[in-house]
Amino acid sequence: MRFKIEKLFIPIQLIILYFFNIIFSVNSKSKYKFVIGVDEIANITYDLKKVFGNKSLSINLSVNKFYITNKYDYAIKPGNKYFLYLKKLFYGPYLLAKLSNQSDVFIYIWWTGFCVDRKIDYKFLKNKNKKIVCIFLGSDIRSYKLTLNFHNKHMLDTGLNYISQNINQRENEARVTKVAKDADEYADLIFNYSKDQMSYLKSEQFTMPYMYQLKKMCFNKSKFKNIDIIKIVHAPSDPIVKGTPLVRATIRKLREEGYKFEYIELTNTPNKNVLGILQNTHILISQLYAFIPGVLAIEGMANACATITSAEYDLFPSGAENAWVKTRYWEIYDNLKYLLDNTEKIEEYAINGYEFVKNNYTEAKVKEFYYNIFYEHKIIDDKIIF
Repeated sequence: MRFKIEKLFIPIQLIILYFFNIIFSVNSKSKYKFVIGVDEIANITYDLKKVFGNKSLSINLSVNKFYITNKYDYAIKPGNKYFLYLKKLFYGPYLLAKLSNQSDVFIYIWWTGFCVDRKIDYKFLKNKNKKIVCIFLGSDIRSYKLTLNFHNKHMLDTGLNYISQNINQRENEARVTKVAKDADEYADLIFNYSKDQMSYLKSEQFTMPYMYQLKKMCFNKSKFKNIDIIKIVHAPSDPIVKGTPLVRATIRKLREEGYKFEYIELTNTPNKNVLGILQNTHILISQLYAFIPGVLAIEGMANACATITSAEYDLFPSGAENAWVKTRYWEIYDNLKYLLDNTEKIEEYAINGYEFVKNNYTEAKVKEFYYNIFYEHKIIDDKIIF
């Protein structure tokens, strides 16, 4: 229903877009190299701005309650959701017209755009010879059909088995099919964890590095001097998809067996608060169905937590095999019990994970990665340093 309503705004958005493009083109000058947006998902937009620095602009046209304190170059401020929605419909095309006359490369986070149909963005930018980079992060591109078929074939469970009945799968498949088709047609470079985010994309896909600011990393040595009561944290963004029922069952069973620990489950908690708690946490339980760690696991390792996650080691740089405790959904009880029985392993994994993030996912390393791949695929030339 929402998409049908949004389509009614397309003629209005096209008028706004091309009217203001004429106005802004009078004094057209590339002041910035990169535009990053238009939504905030897992701090990606905010962090990439830190990587690309003053040659970039960060855009957030959605209000994410978990990152409310983040600062962006252009953003819609919190308020009445209906007013914000209408504002975005008019502000988006205006902003695209403006930025297309100031910038050369548009890096899209998630599946949304400045206009209600991102294909409008794509066609407009390509007509102006702009470069387009797509970064997909999960359900923006993931086909539930392909994912369920893969897991059924390999006799694996997935969180989608428990939520698929609550989702209009036909509508979702139509959406992700279009998102993939449009990206294939217009994008100059696509980032996607193709094994975890199974999609209809046909173009070559690259894995993007996670990113964590070096100055925010925290190794609180004092917490390992007192592990009489081990602190365990689980902070699911979606309890069913992340495996929370299995975590709760494990916690219950271990307590029944006499293990003493503090268990904290965080839901609907601002990211800043989560990071503060992780600094004093011994063990973080992340997601149990995915093939990748996810942002929370990276945050846990960056704050020296022994991190439990189902992520595959071979999809990531050297050192991953010692950075976290690989735990599929049927192994959570055994692996958490192992850490509780061998407490010296908690600090060992915490050190390994901390060093893994520091060596692979801090600003300098991520900047080097993007410089190399952008140059290789002619997104930038060799004279550009960001």
